[in-house]
Amino acid sequence: MIHSTLPVTLLTGFLGSGKTTLVNHILSGHHGLKIGVIVNEFGELGIDAALITGASGSVIELANGCVCCATQGDLRRSLRDIAANRNDLEALLIETSGLADPEPVIAELQSTGSEGIFRLDGVVTVIDSENFDQNLDHAEAAFQQIVSGDLQIINKVDLVAPEVPALIEQGLRKLNPGARFIEAVKCDVPLDVVLGVARPTSPPANAGHHAHNQPGDGHHHHHGHDGFESLVLTLDHAVDPERFARWLETLPTTIFRAKGFVRFVGNEVPVVVHVVGARRSVESAPAGVATAGVALVVIGHDLSRHELQDGLVNCAA
Repeated sequence: MIHSTLPVTLLTGFLGSGKTTLVNHILSGHHGLKIGVIVNEFGELGIDAALITGASGSVIELANGCVCCATQGDLRRSLRDIAANRNDLEALLIETSGLADPEPVIAELQSTGSEGIFRLDGVVTVIDSENFDQNLDHAEAAFQQIVSGDLQIINKVDLVAPEVPALIEQGLRKLNPGARFIEAVKCDVPLDVVLGVARPTSPPANAGHHAHNQPGDGHHHHHGHDGFESLVLTLDHAVDPERFARWLETLPTTIFRAKGFVRFVGNEVPVVVHVVGARRSVESAPAGVATAGVALVVIGHDLSRHELQDGLVNCAA
């Protein structure tokens, strides 16, 4: 059977910006499309893949490293697997790690595109309005994600002052004047805005380099992911919800992102816990997710496994 070229949408954005939320909006929509998903995570646990619900195709999880280095080979193999077993897939989403520079992924997709199998339809960058300045100040990857994006979703506009989204857009236009911009709450945007971006044949004017004195100057991309590290914290039993909530509030400011599954005493069904900057939230876990106690990924700078694990142990009932 001869297939047409499969359009690929690359989803990028910094830690906690809302990429997985966007994927779930797309997959749960009543559009009748069969969409495949590749997920790349920075960490040892596959939290994001478990959070993606309703996938009509395969979820291929690439753990332990960003696509631009350690897992680039895995991406290539995943693309080959999809090409060989495409069935009736009509679109492919690739969600990168929040610490990934998207440019090597774009190059990989353009390489496979030359083979007539995949076509890079567009790069969608999700922007965290609440932590915009902090992310640019601390991570070269956040800058690269902005300058690479064809469509910029200014997300979480409900969490900032009314004038902030427009100010963010002004800054984004200076970094990537050729991009399109849309504001969103919880990444709820129309499907036809995300798919069918129609990426220009020439790259964005600022892609791949800094303008003098622009945000991000002085940062250096390296295999240490701007100095970020990832820890996995686990417990094999349920925890007290009040103690756990107090522990979350004491987490150091060097933690940029934490996410995972937690089971509270008296409940068989776990919840999903999110930490993004100073904000903490708890929501229902997708159907089928199970954990005996706690499985949490923590990402940040200068993390102390001993102190974090001890604090978690003290949350026991």
